[in-house]
Amino acid sequence: MLNNSYTEIKGAAGMAEYTISPRTYAQDAVAEHQTTVITGSYDPVDKGSYRSGSYYHTRDINQLLDVFITDIRKMLPCDGVEYSEDALGLYYIDGVIRQHQCHYAISFGDQALGNICFSREEEYQESELAIIENLVAGLVRPLRNALQYEQAIRFALRDELTGLRNGIAYYDNIAVEIERARRYKHPFSLLLINLDNFSEINQQYGQEAGNTILVEVARRLENDARKSDIVFRKGGDEFLVFLPNTGNSAARVVAKRIKSSVVSGPCVVESLDIPFTMSIGVVTVLSNDSAFTLIDRADKALYHAKILGKDRIQA
Repeated sequence: MLNNSYTEIKGAAGMAEYTISPRTYAQDAVAEHQTTVITGSYDPVDKGSYRSGSYYHTRDINQLLDVFITDIRKMLPCDGVEYSEDALGLYYIDGVIRQHQCHYAISFGDQALGNICFSREEEYQESELAIIENLVAGLVRPLRNALQYEQAIRFALRDELTGLRNGIAYYDNIAVEIERARRYKHPFSLLLINLDNFSEINQQYGQEAGNTILVEVARRLENDARKSDIVFRKGGDEFLVFLPNTGNSAARVVAKRIKSSVVSGPCVVESLDIPFTMSIGVVTVLSNDSAFTLIDRADKALYHAKILGKDRIQA
């Protein structure tokens, strides 16, 4: 087991201190690197410029990371970049995580901004690590702004009952992801999930019991989805699961696993075991798709699952 060990990086963003701290990381076949300390400062007059030659105007976290990774790859080979932020439950991955890795925990004053990892097959040279650290230092302030924006909009984009992202959030997210898919040629898929005969469950057990089931299904979906997947409540008894970097055949495998797990046991409501089933429509993004045509195709796949007898997956 080899460890990545990094020296803390400090600098100033306007009047605020930032820190890029290393994380000790242990994993089989992960190479060891030691970075150097760098310091930096941002010009407080030019609020749009965060490092020489690069401007990160967007407040959307995914768009920001897209631009940042494009900048990284202009400077040096990089097979995969992984970013996570625990407070908001954010996870982003671009490319494939390889053997040699460098990890950084980023903070701005007392605010943790998440962890970022760069990887590739070949070992990073000291000069390349210095480039990465300089670029990460330039990411600090726009990343902080993007995280604050993400936190603010989540209040408006969350389903009140289940806590999942709502239908408005779907259209915002998917529009961005479709553009990413076109630009980087990365496929993604979408699952449209509907609880079978849910109106009958409401009639038999009452709306409160129905709401309890919706909350429990949402919890199971989030638990069973992959770390990079995003779960939405579309409305009523319908849910969406966004599957990044996933083609159609892989999406069907994911749908089968999720369905099997979510319906594996009944929902318990006031000591009553209430069994349920679900149907799933599976679609993969096409080059001419919009957020509306994608969900329309998912609706058609789900409709076919229903007319074929429900409790099934249709792609």
